[in-house]
Amino acid sequence: MRLAIVAGPSCAAEVAAGRPTGITLGSENTEFSADLVMRLDDARFRVDTCEDLIGVGLGGAVKKVLAIAAGIADGLKFGANTRAALVTRGLAEIMRLGVALGGQRETFMGLAGLGDLVLTCTDDQSRNRRLGLALAAGQSAAQAQQVIGQVVEGVATAREVRQLAQVSDVDMPIVSQVYRILHEDLPLDQAVMTLFARQQREELL
Repeated sequence: MRLAIVAGPSCAAEVAAGRPTGITLGSENTEFSADLVMRLDDARFRVDTCEDLIGVGLGGAVKKVLAIAAGIADGLKFGANTRAALVTRGLAEIMRLGVALGGQRETFMGLAGLGDLVLTCTDDQSRNRRLGLALAAGQSAAQAQQVIGQVVEGVATAREVRQLAQVSDVDMPIVSQVYRILHEDLPLDQAVMTLFARQQREELL
């Protein structure tokens, strides 16, 4: 099957400006993958390949939900410690779901996983992060999307990822709280309290 997914830390404006960028192209069809690399790869746009289509796709999707969480945390002035913890535990959530659905753990440590997650959670070019910042400033999700003026994919993705996690019996507490904020009007302070009230346990990916 000639099917491929691209993901990785690649803000469109920077790609268009010719700034050095690296992405991952996921495809189970090695010939198709090689053909696409020949068409896309150049001196300032590096394309690495991966046969883990599930992992590349999930990494590129779930990071949108986590970027909303990061925007909320930064908008509430929680600081660098919180941001680092959120990115780290968010990556663990992506990995748990990805492996449960047949993805490869190594994929999530690459550009389509960690790389894309770090960019989307920390840079204001991310629409999802900007939505989180707006929520922290007191806007509703609908108001924030109207101000941003573009589709914020993380809003719908939060519902789909939460459903996947429930069906797969995968623990994704950050995603769950973002879903409740967006779709159940959960107050931000209650979401934060819920996360910090979780029972202490050994740290596991």
